[in-house]
Amino acid sequence: MHLAARPAFVARGLEVESRRLERAGGFTEVTAPRGWTSARIEAWLDWADRLPDDDPSDEPLDRLLGGGPDRHARRLAAWGLKLGYFDSEDDAASFRRMLFDLFATGLAAPGPTLSFGVRAQALADDPVRSPPTAILAIEDPACTAAFRGEPDPKLAAVADAIARCEGDDAACADPATNQALARAALEARAAGASEADIAEAMALRRADFAPAAPHIALARRESLDAPDPAAALAGEIGWKTGALTLALSVEAAQALELARIAPRAALMALVDPDDLAAAVRLLVIALDIEVSAGFVADPADACRRRDHRPIALCLAGVGETLTRDGLAFGAAAGIARAAELHRRVQEAAHETSLELAARLGPYPAAESDRRRNSQLTCAIDDPDLDLKLGARGLGAAPWPGPKRLAETSDGEVFPVLDEAALAGLTLVGVDLDEARTWVLGAGVLDNAPGIDHAALLAKGFTDHEIAAAETAMAGAEGLRQAFAPAVIGTGFVGDVLGASPEAMADRCFDTLAFAGFSAEEIAVAEAYALGTGSLAAASFLADDEPFLAADEIALDARLAMVAAVQPFIDAPPVAILDLPFAADPDEAVRLQARAAAAGVQVLRIQRSGPPAGFTLDIPQPAEARPEAPPRDRIIERVVEVDRSRRRLPHRRKGYIQKSTVGGHKVYLHTGEYDNGELGEIFIDMHKEGAAFRSLMNNFAIAISIGLQYGVPLDEFVDAFVFTRFDPAGPVTGNDQVRSATSILDYVFRELGVSYLGRADLAETGGGELDSDNLGVGSGESEPQALARYISRGFSRGAPPDNLVFLPTAARPGPRAAEVCPACGDIALVRKGQALICETCGARQPREAESET
Repeated sequence: MHLAARPAFVARGLEVESRRLERAGGFTEVTAPRGWTSARIEAWLDWADRLPDDDPSDEPLDRLLGGGPDRHARRLAAWGLKLGYFDSEDDAASFRRMLFDLFATGLAAPGPTLSFGVRAQALADDPVRSPPTAILAIEDPACTAAFRGEPDPKLAAVADAIARCEGDDAACADPATNQALARAALEARAAGASEADIAEAMALRRADFAPAAPHIALARRESLDAPDPAAALAGEIGWKTGALTLALSVEAAQALELARIAPRAALMALVDPDDLAAAVRLLVIALDIEVSAGFVADPADACRRRDHRPIALCLAGVGETLTRDGLAFGAAAGIARAAELHRRVQEAAHETSLELAARLGPYPAAESDRRRNSQLTCAIDDPDLDLKLGARGLGAAPWPGPKRLAETSDGEVFPVLDEAALAGLTLVGVDLDEARTWVLGAGVLDNAPGIDHAALLAKGFTDHEIAAAETAMAGAEGLRQAFAPAVIGTGFVGDVLGASPEAMADRCFDTLAFAGFSAEEIAVAEAYALGTGSLAAASFLADDEPFLAADEIALDARLAMVAAVQPFIDAPPVAILDLPFAADPDEAVRLQARAAAAGVQVLRIQRSGPPAGFTLDIPQPAEARPEAPPRDRIIERVVEVDRSRRRLPHRRKGYIQKSTVGGHKVYLHTGEYDNGELGEIFIDMHKEGAAFRSLMNNFAIAISIGLQYGVPLDEFVDAFVFTRFDPAGPVTGNDQVRSATSILDYVFRELGVSYLGRADLAETGGGELDSDNLGVGSGESEPQALARYISRGFSRGAPPDNLVFLPTAARPGPRAAEVCPACGDIALVRKGQALICETCGARQPREAESET
C-alpha cells in the first residue's frame, strides 16, 4: 500500500524533556513531551512494558516514552512488509515514521496490546481491555428470569421490617417511627453492615424491591416506558451496583462485546480536518496488521476458528474540538459538527477496510459487503486510552473543562488553561489574561474583593501571616486551608485572634471566619485568589455555552448528542446517566425510560457514592417496661473525678541504692509520701554520655509525674521489666537483683521488690532487717505511725504497718526505765518493792513488774 506525503501531524519541532520517574523497579530517566503529567507518561511506559517481543527488526529506536511508540511502529511496519501490506521498504519506513509521529504528538494512542496468540476469552477477561460491567440486552418480554444470590440476612431483616409495617409508607420507612426498623438497622450495623448498605436496603424496600445480588434479565425495549418487572429489575441493578451496561437491542450488545475483545486505538478529533482521513487510514492499517500478525505468530490460536477479525477505532476529544471551534455542545450546530466528525471517521475507516480487502482479501464475516473488518469504529469507555491521551473524553463525551494539569521536568504540578479553551476564547476575542485569572485565580489577595491586604491588616494579621497564606495558596483547595493555623502559625491564631487550642484542633476551624469575615466575603475572595475552575457565568463572555464543562451540561443535551452520533459508530456509545446518592431505584427506572425515549441504544446508571462521613440517624428503640419492678435491686453509682496531681512533701524520705549493671554504675534515688508510698525516682549514671544521661533523667521525671497523678507502680513495673538493651549484664551492689537485661529492667525490678513485695522479681530471698534501734522520739504527745520515720522501700517492707512510736519524756543519764501503763511514758523506776512513775507518780505493785 502506498502512503501519502507526511501530513501536518508529524512531530517536527516536538518539544521534549528528560523526566525522572519513580516506578516499581526504582527511578527511571524518561524522555517525554514537555508538560505531560507523570501519570500520563507512566501509562505509556506500562503499555510499552506489555508489548509483544516478536519484532523481526533490529533497527535503533527513538527513546521517546521509553522507546514504546517507536518500537510498536517499527514492529508493525516490519510485520506489514512481511505480510504484504506494503510494496517496498520505503512504504514500510514511511508508515513507521508517521505512526510514531501520531503517537508522539499525543493525537492518537494505542490500546492495551497483549501477546498474540491469546484466546478471545482471555482478551475479554483482561481487566484493562474489559471494564468490570455486565452487558444486558433487553429484547424478549417472555424471558424475565433473574439469577439472584442470597441477600445478607441482616439487610433482609431491615427490608422485612418495612414490609411488615402497616400504615403510611413514609412512616414505615422511618426508623424514628418504626421501632422494628430501628432495631433491625441497629443489629445490621452491629453485624458489620455499612451505613450505605443499610440505607440502600431501606430505599429498595421503599421502592418495592427486594435486596438481591447482581442478576440478569431480558425484556422489550418498550418495557422501559412502562412499569415492567424486567425494566424495574434493570433499574435496581444499575442503581445498586453501577456495573450494568444496558443495551436496548441484541445487535448493540453484540457490537459492544466485539469492541471489548478487539485490538483498538483512539484518535483525537483535534487532528487537522485535512489530515483526519489520513490519520484514520494509518490507524486502521496498524490495527489490521496487529490482528493478522497475531494469527501468523500462533497458528494454533483458537481465534483462527472465529469468522471475524474485529478491530476498534475510537474518536476522542469531540468536546474539545467543539470548544475550540466555539460551538455549544447541546446546540444544533455542535451536535451536527460532532455527527459530521464521526461520519468522516467511519467513512475513512470503511474505505480503508475495502482497500485492505481488495489487496489482501476480506475476512469471512465481512464478505457480504466485501470489507476487511467486521467492526471498525467504537466509543467504548477505556480509562487506559483516556489517560494516554491526557484525560480526553471518548466518543460523545463532553469537554472536561478549561482547567487541566501540567507538570515540569522536576515533577512540580501546576494548573493551566486547556488548549481548546485558549483557541475558543481567542476565536471570540476574549482577553486570555482575564480568562486565566477567572479560571485559575490571581494567586494573591492583593486587591481581592471582600478580603484584601488592608482588610486583613485591620483584623490583626501581619505581612508575615499574609505571605505564608499566599504561598500556601498554590496547593490549597480553598482559603480555609491556606489560612489554617498550621500554615500561618498557631501562636498568632491563639495569642492575637484569641482562638483556644481546642477550637484550632477542630478540622473545620476557619481562621478567616473566626477573625470576623462573612461567608460571602470569603467566597468572593476565594474565587478571585484561587479561581472558579470554570468559564460558566464568566463576566467577559456574552455566551458561555461553548465553554460549559461536562458537569454543567444538561442531561437532555448529552442524550441528544449520543443519539446523533451513534448511527456513525459501529459499536454505539454508552450514555452515562448520573444519579445522586440519595435518589431511589424508581428514579433509575425513570432515567432509563427517558434515555430510551431520546433514542439512546446503550446506557448505564452511575450513582454517586455516599458523602464523606455519611451516617444514618437511627434512634434507640424504646424498650418495653416490666409490669412490676424486681424486689431486689443493686444500684451502683459511678462518679468520675478528674485526676489531680498529688505533690510530695517538701521534706521527704526514701533511699539511695548504688549498683553496677554490666560494668555501668547506677544510682537509684527514691522519694516517698508520708505513708511510705513511692512518689518519685531519680536515675543517675555519671560516667555515661550526656545524651543518654539526660534521656534517663527525663525518663525518671516522666515516671515520677505519672506516679503523682495516680498511675499504679505495678503498671510501670509490668511494662519495663525484662526490656532488653545495653548496658546489661551482672548486677553488683544489690542483694536482691543479681542480673538485668537493661538499666530499666534493673530499676523496675528493684522498685517492684522494694515497694510491691514482688519476690518473683528477686533472685535471692529477702531477709528482714532489724528495726529495733529506731532511736528516741521527739516528745510528741500522741503515738505516731512507723511509716513516718522509716522508708518502707529501704526496709523492704519488713516493719508491720501497725507498729507505732510511743511518746517519751527524755531523762538525762543512763537508767533502766519501763513504760508506765498510766501515762505511757518510759519513766517507771524501781523503788523498794514497787515501781513508781517519775512522770505522773503512779505506783505499781510488785506483781506489775512481771506484767510489764
